[in-house]
Amino acid sequence: MSRALFVTESRGWSGGAKQLISLAEGLRARKWDVLLACPEDGQTFAKAREKGIETIHFVPRQDYDVPSAWRLAKMCMLRDVDVLHAHHPRAHAVALMSTFFLKKPPVFLVSRRVSFKIPGNPFSRFKYTSDHIDAYVAVAESIRQILIEAGVRPERVATIRSGVDVAQFSPRPRDPALAAELGLPPGVPVVGLIANYSEWKGQAVLVEAAGRLKRQGARAVYLFAGRDTQSPELLAKAKAAGLGEEDAKFLGFREDVPRLLPLLDVSVNVSVAGEGISGALRESLAMGIPVAASDIGGNKELVRDGETGMVFKAGDPDALAKALSVFIKDPAAGKRMAETGRKWVGENLSTEKMVSATEALYHKLLAGKRGENR
Repeated sequence: MSRALFVTESRGWSGGAKQLISLAEGLRARKWDVLLACPEDGQTFAKAREKGIETIHFVPRQDYDVPSAWRLAKMCMLRDVDVLHAHHPRAHAVALMSTFFLKKPPVFLVSRRVSFKIPGNPFSRFKYTSDHIDAYVAVAESIRQILIEAGVRPERVATIRSGVDVAQFSPRPRDPALAAELGLPPGVPVVGLIANYSEWKGQAVLVEAAGRLKRQGARAVYLFAGRDTQSPELLAKAKAAGLGEEDAKFLGFREDVPRLLPLLDVSVNVSVAGEGISGALRESLAMGIPVAASDIGGNKELVRDGETGMVFKAGDPDALAKALSVFIKDPAAGKRMAETGRKWVGENLSTEKMVSATEALYHKLLAGKRGENR
């Protein structure tokens, strides 16, 4: 049985954390032994435990944390690890350092899920172009290109798009009890943004667009779900844009996304930077829900303008308002796009496809490593 060690500094629950858990589950079903090293006081650790994944407390405190790197190297030796897979930036740096302590390091991969440009300083060049890194997994082709532009050799970067559980996220009717609980008036379009609150996730752009549409007489209710979406800062921005309690609902972190999404007439991603390939958009399309997305990162690979959804200029509230007005005025057009998107996601972005492609990459790298050691 082959053994993979996943490493992350993640404490909160995010799209990246969700993907690594899905990958771990998929590999275990294929007879891999998967270990996860991460902080024990976080949701990622707890979710892994719930799934029966073996978890190891591990807290890298900075990028080049030498004691943590040494402990990780010892872990690789003691557990006879075949594949070391870093899933977040700090884990990347510490896992890279750990390979320098090993005479025969395992295959070492790094997942890259964000489309931020890579800095050009010496530390970043070492971190990203070291020969100790056997491969990168880029979750979108746009991210692959960013890595190549940063100096990573093209043959070292595989594009494996994040997957969606198409059994869990499949078309279903909206839940009237949840609609009533959230105070959604019947017959009024619902626009939703499922994302943890941050400047780069663009909630402020949606707030401004919603204010513009309200002033134009286009009635809709806007749902904001994700960690810190109930923050005073976001509430103040909504008030300044002219949105009242009847216009916008700030739900905070939700565990019931599969139940929440069917309430939406439009699901949006309004990120202004860094987006990889949005989990909320993938899940929405898998459920046959119309989507609108900013034109950055992997969004343009997932949402083809006018075909599987609407694409608008990132950071532009007027462009977003225009895209949303298409769905509000012509719901049938949105449904046609969503159906095209649902079929495409089912054929190309299932979790099973993501796991299969990752396992195939592991086997390819392991075969190459064994050939080198002959």
